[in-house]
Amino acid sequence: MNELTEFLNRISACDLIVLTLVSADRLYCRFFREGLYRDRMFVSDPVLLAELMKLSGKGEEISTAGIAKLKQTFLAV
Repeated sequence: MNELTEFLNRISACDLIVLTLVSADRLYCRFFREGLYRDRMFVSDPVLLAELMKLSGKGEEISTAGIAKLKQTFLAV
């Protein structure tokens, strides 16, 4: 499965993403729904990485508003 498709499937059922930087070109993402851990995945797609880093800013979390923006950005492609 394509990494972007896999990522979009996972964010459809979550309201919080917690990011952990593994290296300059790889992130570990954990997906939560209503405070409960749901799933995880590594992300290395450069376009997706750039968008995730932009939305998380200096923090490690992307909340509901950021997830909505991700859906809007990547589902329009």
